Amino acid sequence: MCKQKLIEEIFVVFSLLFFSGAGSYFIAPTNPYYLIVQVAAYSIQIITIFLIIARWKTIAAFVIKEKVLWILVGLALASVLWSQMPLPVTLSYDIGPGSGVIPFIKVTLFSIYFAACYGLKEQMRLLMWVFGIAVLFSIVVALLLPHYGVTGSMLMLAEDARHVGAWRGLYAHKNIFGLVMVLSAIIFYLGNSDRQRWIAWIGFSLSVALILLSTSKTSLVLLLTFLVLTPLYKALRWNYSVAIPFFIAVILISGGAGAWFLDNATVILSSLGKDITFTGRTDIWAAVINKIWERPWLGYGYHVFWLGVADGTIELWSPTVNKFIQPAHAHNGFLEIVLDLGFVGLFLFVFSYIKVCLQAIKYLRLNKSADGIMPLAYLLLLLQSNLSEPLLMREDIFWILYVSITLSLQNFVSLTTSKNFFQQEVENKALSSLV
Repeated sequence: MCKQKLIEEIFVVFSLLFFSGAGSYFIAPTNPYYLIVQVAAYSIQIITIFLIIARWKTIAAFVIKEKVLWILVGLALASVLWSQMPLPVTLSYDIGPGSGVIPFIKVTLFSIYFAACYGLKEQMRLLMWVFGIAVLFSIVVALLLPHYGVTGSMLMLAEDARHVGAWRGLYAHKNIFGLVMVLSAIIFYLGNSDRQRWIAWIGFSLSVALILLSTSKTSLVLLLTFLVLTPLYKALRWNYSVAIPFFIAVILISGGAGAWFLDNATVILSSLGKDITFTGRTDIWAAVINKIWERPWLGYGYHVFWLGVADGTIELWSPTVNKFIQPAHAHNGFLEIVLDLGFVGLFLFVFSYIKVCLQAIKYLRLNKSADGIMPLAYLLLLLQSNLSEPLLMREDIFWILYVSITLSLQNFVSLTTSKNFFQQEVENKALSSLV
């Protein structure tokens, strides 16, 4: 590997680690390390723009094949025109390295660079490095600096008191730490090629251990769901005559299991330390849905609704608890999109999501290796995790991976379609010559 390529890959690994939220405990403006985080954020943005400009022809040809995703990103950018908040606030406001339309566009630019310059196999390899570092440093921080890496070792908030002893490693909250470790476990599980199988299994085992130490029940359920679904992913490679009856049986069994869960929901949730309101989430959802109907089509503007709730501009009344509430977010990624960009934004995302899922299935059927499962596995993880956490269209690694997978699969489908067309043309010419 040449020196330039190595330096560039180190930059990519560092950037992905940063966007995963590693070190986010230090991002509060009152923290002395805050300036370092700001410098890191702006350095990543400048280098990314430089790399894109240096290869603009190649990258432009790569990204122009996608349409729906760019309409969705354009809608987020255009939302400054009808935003609930003033223009400077909607464009960029100060939470950590920055949130708002401008940071969102910058993260999307990094996603474009990542997808255009690295194939899916290379992306998997780099992600293994990212999560390997996240796992090892989280263990080190939790053991040597427990006041940072373990919740409640230095009580400051009521939130800490409820989760004393839960590991959070390099991350600000145990639930985010758990979600990142689920993603880590999936990457290591699917990246176990013969050359590095033992490293991958160590990474997978440590990721699972950290999920347990985080005490995040949602993350544990997501991990178990992935392991249960893995045989189903492989079944998608079967011949249709076998696969269709198999999936019909799976759907019937799943329907029965779903009915059983609904009948026993209270007992099951209480065993997981939850209640029927999912720890108050349904109260928030009811209040949020009422506010959605006030601006249903284009929303309140990208990522500004909760700023209005925080400063009293928007009053969020909960009909279930009969009082005003001030949560930090909707605890649901799909509700967040509707708040930001209305039902128009939700429609565009759902259309994009279904399209890329179909492409992921095609990729899985043509790529027989374990890493061929990764795009579809990630997309289903994203769907499940956003039922309780807002991880869609945010300035983080989850959006980066969604964009990179979307662009990579679009390019893959374009190439395979062109190849099939070329082969068909050759066959047609051969037949015509015979005639």
